[in-house]
Amino acid sequence: MSAQRDDVRAAELYVADLEPHPGGRVQRTLRVAGAFLSELVSGLLPAPTVSDVVVRRRADGAEALRVPAADPVLPGDLLRFVREQLDSMDAEAFLAEWGEPA
Repeated sequence: MSAQRDDVRAAELYVADLEPHPGGRVQRTLRVAGAFLSELVSGLLPAPTVSDVVVRRRADGAEALRVPAADPVLPGDLLRFVREQLDSMDAEAFLAEWGEPA
């Protein structure tokens, strides 16, 4: 690990936000429609992911981590959890928990 990351809170180096899942307008429309339809079938079908929780480096805005927000109805739950971990963990522990960025 880099000496820069040691004993530095992860929130000082990274920021997390919800961003649309990669893909064009047609793919996004299909995902949203799929999520709506899966809700109509009372959750019998897994709903497609329409948003990702993306962690970016504060220094340059580069993407460090992208995690699909598993529940398209409540994507904020995962975002809240990631932000809590950024606030409570040092950068090294956060990266060890979520995986070293590529």
